Amino acid sequence: MAKTEIKITLNHPTKYLCKSSNVDRTAAGLIKTKAEASAGTAKKKHEVLVAKATQKVVETKVKTTKTTSIQLEPKSQKRRNLIDIQGANLKVSERLLIQNIQLHVSTGDRIAFVGANGSGKSSLAKAILRMNKLTAMLESGKILLAPAMKAVYFDQTYELVNREQTILENMQTANPNLSYQLLRQQLGHFMFKYDDVHKTASVLSGGELARLAIAIISISEIELLILDEPTNNLDIETVEQVIAGINAYQGALWVISHDLDFLSRINITQGFKLSRQSLQVTTYLPSTPEQYYQELLECHDG
Repeated sequence: MAKTEIKITLNHPTKYLCKSSNVDRTAAGLIKTKAEASAGTAKKKHEVLVAKATQKVVETKVKTTKTTSIQLEPKSQKRRNLIDIQGANLKVSERLLIQNIQLHVSTGDRIAFVGANGSGKSSLAKAILRMNKLTAMLESGKILLAPAMKAVYFDQTYELVNREQTILENMQTANPNLSYQLLRQQLGHFMFKYDDVHKTASVLSGGELARLAIAIISISEIELLILDEPTNNLDIETVEQVIAGINAYQGALWVISHDLDFLSRINITQGFKLSRQSLQVTTYLPSTPEQYYQELLECHDG
């Protein structure tokens, strides 16, 4: 016996009713009503979902803008000598990296360092800040550092973040003079809200560590800001805002980077290249990228 088939569409629920069916007009009307009601409900649910998704997109854009709004405040506007090194040698685990270093840094200087990997760029900065007392050391010559110099070192591993402290504790350590409310407000700008501020930094992702490190810098009093390959893990929008913050900053800036676009936009006033265990002043600055790039190639070739 052939089966009776009933086909229904939302637009015309009775169009395909087979003549052999026993469904009368009343039943067909009920089916149509239910179908239309079901379609209306589905449409409303869809509209609600679309509205929610749109709102999330809008909120995300706002958060991104707030997160990457960066202002850097120097410890003091007064110019003073911060670093003066004459004739010193840099050794790492008894291996000579740089000899006869001649380097002077004052408030307002903006210097860039370039050189092959392993040439000593990061080691020199860490030795000056005494961050690696056992491995990187400056010996001989004349080494003068300004007393109580406030320096911040920002690198791609975010060493300035204390992994044993919470997010909030890191901020409190960076600037104990700021109130709890101001610290929470600033953390909110960097997308750390509610109970998230009580998370231990050790559980944060790479992106979260980057945001926390920048948040710490944004509230720190800084005389010397050292940036070690700062753009490696940052998105384009964050890099743009970091550049804006750096260009408004009046303290001393020390940048280790191979990102020529970044370097060319932060008003570097002096360049150094590391080649053959020697720290040399570059002939060109990143503001003339083609010529500067040629010196970069020469450093790698050497």
